[in-house]
Amino acid sequence: MKWYFALLPLALVGGLLLNWQLSQPSHTRAWRADHSRLPEVTEAGGIYRVANIRNWDYATDGSVTRQEWIAAEIDPDRLVGTGFLVEPFGGHDAIAHTMLSFSFSDGASYIASIEARREVGEEYSAVKAAVLPIFEYLFVWTTERDMYLNSEFMSGDQLYLYPLDIPLDQQRAVLKAMLAETAEIQAQPRWYNTLFSNCTNVLARTVNKFAPDAVPFDKAWVLTGYAAEFLYEQGFFGTALTFHEARARAHISPLIREFHGIADPVAFSQAIRARRSGG
Repeated sequence: MKWYFALLPLALVGGLLLNWQLSQPSHTRAWRADHSRLPEVTEAGGIYRVANIRNWDYATDGSVTRQEWIAAEIDPDRLVGTGFLVEPFGGHDAIAHTMLSFSFSDGASYIASIEARREVGEEYSAVKAAVLPIFEYLFVWTTERDMYLNSEFMSGDQLYLYPLDIPLDQQRAVLKAMLAETAEIQAQPRWYNTLFSNCTNVLARTVNKFAPDAVPFDKAWVLTGYAAEFLYEQGFFGTALTFHEARARAHISPLIREFHGIADPVAFSQAIRARRSGG
């Protein structure tokens, strides 16, 4: 019987792998309202049109007061800055959601967020998503105002925005890569996995597609709460501050509460940045 018990772990692993192979991801399920629309990306002459950008509004009690989906034309040549967003959750330093924010010369800012796409009544489970094909993932595109108010009032999480200090041509390459990945998901659904396809390592692999090894593998690819400190150590934030000081400066939750009454998403983003820059 000893051989039986020795083979049991291998059988379990084999069963899990077979389950992943046989299960097929899909875009057609009973999705939650905030995940109900898949962003659609088209490109013509270097200009990208992104449809189904979420621009919802939220009350301070976390209720949704408006469900609006918009389209925007995105010109990478008008990109003026990129921010790395961190939203810790779960009460543990190692756990966080990470996103990218792209700001443009007309004042508009849009967020790209890789998320486990959930069905109605479905709750996120990092443990289950590590071993079972239960969530697809999608690139969620939103206005900054939508995502910031969602984090502050609906999720009740703190939010940190770190400006990336990399050349603009590289930032534009990151933006194009994110848009290309969004279009690929639009064409072919993929499974979310806490270990291998999460909010952080999908971002890292997307960047490494056009700049190999630009983001070296690190524990932060899996323990996403350490992603900001990892990027700080790699020099992506370009600051002489200590990481503790940079993190304190990156904390934007108080500004979200201060400016949430600004209904226009462009004016909202401009107000946040003006205050952060001392304007």
